[in-house]
Amino acid sequence: MKWLWAVFIVVLSQPLNAQDSGDFWVLTHPEEPFVVMDDKGVLHGLLVDEVNGILASAGIHQKILSAPWERVEREARIKSNVLAFALTRTPEREHVYHWITPLTANMYSVYSAKQLSQPIANIEQLNTFDSIAVLENDVRHQILLKQGAKNIHVYSTWSDAIEGLASGRSSAIFFSDVGMRYYCKVQGKDCNQFHRVFLYEKTISYLTLSKNGTDTKLANKLKSAAENYKKTAKFKEITEYWLKQYETLPIPMHMEDGVLNLWIK
Repeated sequence: MKWLWAVFIVVLSQPLNAQDSGDFWVLTHPEEPFVVMDDKGVLHGLLVDEVNGILASAGIHQKILSAPWERVEREARIKSNVLAFALTRTPEREHVYHWITPLTANMYSVYSAKQLSQPIANIEQLNTFDSIAVLENDVRHQILLKQGAKNIHVYSTWSDAIEGLASGRSSAIFFSDVGMRYYCKVQGKDCNQFHRVFLYEKTISYLTLSKNGTDTKLANKLKSAAENYKKTAKFKEITEYWLKQYETLPIPMHMEDGVLNLWIK
């Protein structure tokens, strides 16, 4: 499967108004390889098919829209009836969203272009770097802000962040093992030049529904639909199809209990 498509982001020119779309929105941000936008603006990938399957199971017919990540997170946080994916579950976000179903599990780590003489023992020690690359408003950005970090270097895409690390504009990057492997591959970079210097924690990303002004009946309906859909032959079929497509990628992954684990089984 060819992943080096010309990807572009659909930026909605007018403020989102749920009333204009049947009072319900489904938003995501393309993040390869699980959510990919082709050169015709069509979304593809395992998570796209999975969310569409959950919506169909709930009897909801709504197109998934693409927007920059910062906007996806903001709309899901402040507006009603916004379904968004994939958001990492954190204590700070716990009461902001309805957590419909887990989608992926991953390991968050900090990488440096230099091998350190002393290991990083805790997140507070990340202030020893001149600058740490993150995606704007991503959960890792929020983690560093909470720590009061002053050495944050914000990028609009992970591709730019990796390039920033490789060029020396940033001295480290707060990303994930899988993300590093994937973007090194698609950008033709040697991942061996980057060293994991700190393992933060295992995290789980979810399909979420905004809480602000959203009827809990809708949340319960979607949770039930997700649980039922993950038991179907159709869900097994799409996961097997996409895992086959992803075999050529430098990413270890396996499906367990309806969640895509991004490490060796």
